[in-house]
Amino acid sequence: MHIKKILFISIISLSFLLISCSGETSGDENSEDGGIVTSRILNENSNHSISDFENAGLKKPKSIQADAVDKKTGERITPEATEVYVGFFKSSLGPKDIEVRFYASYENAKTYGVPPAETTISTAVEAGGAVKGAGTFAKSSYGAYIVSGNTVMLCQVQIEVCDELAAGLK
Repeated sequence: MHIKKILFISIISLSFLLISCSGETSGDENSEDGGIVTSRILNENSNHSISDFENAGLKKPKSIQADAVDKKTGERITPEATEVYVGFFKSSLGPKDIEVRFYASYENAKTYGVPPAETTISTAVEAGGAVKGAGTFAKSSYGAYIVSGNTVMLCQVQIEVCDELAAGLK
């Protein structure tokens, strides 16, 4: 149990360090100054399904409530999302959690998906965990996201995890 606690604290500390060093910029990729990248836009003309992600290596995707509402504000956590899945991916950095939020189009993913993704990765720093689609706190923290076609992928700890998964999308 002691090792798990140390590992958890280490992951949270690393997440805090990664996100706090990222800085905010606009455009297709945050932190273009050589710092840590926290977002990226890929495959603007793609229209993905959950099977595309499974074929790319997403393991055990579990559907969660896409229309979950924040208990404090009454606002939808993932507005305009049509589906939300949580799974894991065996990246070169080890197995990492991935949340994939689906939207009707690339424009909807960018317009309605980016603000909640930004909130989710900033919540990881503020609360020591990430808000998942259902509005619960998780031990894994999402430190970055990628908009790929009609989806927003949230990546545990760093963007390279999603980069590896996105490389397998067709």
